[in-house]
Amino acid sequence: MAGQILGDRYQVERQIGKQTGRWTLLARDLQTQEQVVLKLLFVDENLEWDDLKLFEREVEILQSLSHPSIPRYLGYFEHELPNARALVLLQTFVDGKSLEQCLQQGRLFSEAEAKQLAKALLNVLIYLHNRSTPIIHRDIKLSNILLANRQLYLVDFGSVKRISGNDTTAFTIVGTYGYMPPEQFSGRATPASDLYSLGGAILALVTGTHPSSLPRSGTRIDFSQITTITPEFADWLSWLYEPTLDRRVKTAQEALQALTQGRQAVSPKPAPAIAPVQQPADTKITITKEPTFLEVSLPSRLGQTQLQIDQQQITLTNKRLGIATGRPHVIPRKEITRLECRPTPSHSASSEEPSLTLWAGTQKYELKGNPPLTTQEINWLAYELSTWLKVPVV
Repeated sequence: MAGQILGDRYQVERQIGKQTGRWTLLARDLQTQEQVVLKLLFVDENLEWDDLKLFEREVEILQSLSHPSIPRYLGYFEHELPNARALVLLQTFVDGKSLEQCLQQGRLFSEAEAKQLAKALLNVLIYLHNRSTPIIHRDIKLSNILLANRQLYLVDFGSVKRISGNDTTAFTIVGTYGYMPPEQFSGRATPASDLYSLGGAILALVTGTHPSSLPRSGTRIDFSQITTITPEFADWLSWLYEPTLDRRVKTAQEALQALTQGRQAVSPKPAPAIAPVQQPADTKITITKEPTFLEVSLPSRLGQTQLQIDQQQITLTNKRLGIATGRPHVIPRKEITRLECRPTPSHSASSEEPSLTLWAGTQKYELKGNPPLTTQEINWLAYELSTWLKVPVV
């Protein structure tokens, strides 16, 4: 297509990339004489719905972004071809070299250089993840990170997704093996998913080896075999490249702070130890526990209060004769900070009933029984929830 003019303005100079149904071209704007990037999606009988959805999302999201390390959106148009129609996304051109190209040319990065690159990328992720609706890149890898004039750029937002605070819906599986965290194989992603990919990219820089080919112990990288980095940096990288989502660093801000100050500066303090409490022999409360799910049912005269907790959220539902009454309370699990235990009052004149309260910021959610819970039941529930959620009892 070299020499061809698209959109009556952009003269193609060369092809940058090519995938099935998608081309990326370098062109020159005949009005400004500046080089630009054209990303084409061919609309023909081979077009998949998911490809169209991702392309439209990329256009929409890039329009809303303004960051010095992200190529700038310039426009969008449609172009008629002899045998098809093409949707065209127009972006600024970054005249640089990808980190993948640097590695292929034999360059290895020192720990100090890798840390500087990691800090720059984390600042880009803080910008994306901290938007009112977080933006997840979902395909961070060496070929999508460019260096130009001593500045880093994150490119290719073709896999990007916006997520709402309680978004648990499945979506198109995208990503690159070795950089893609396990949860993305199931069609889900969080801001921590981008951090896993970043960890894989930094590992490749300091080892010169694709993450999938590094020595492993079970499902985890064996960092003891990577002698080119300090134990402190290895510990930080293992935190990012942790396959289990619950054990991985949660935010780019936290990762950046740990990189500059050490993990001890940001690691949450463990909840105070609480003595084991046995289940009361005569209780009608039931608790079902699994590694990733917990359910508590508190009986009432005509029904029950049901508390369900998974890896993402906590749901509190009141049921009568097996049917939910009212709207369930849904709380993001990460917002639960503590439990407040209020056992039977010591003075008989008090009308307060014993209860256990879950605090989510300034919001509180009380667990009460009908008939009222006993002191033994309150203490048992406090122990079970505190140890499972890993939050303190006050």
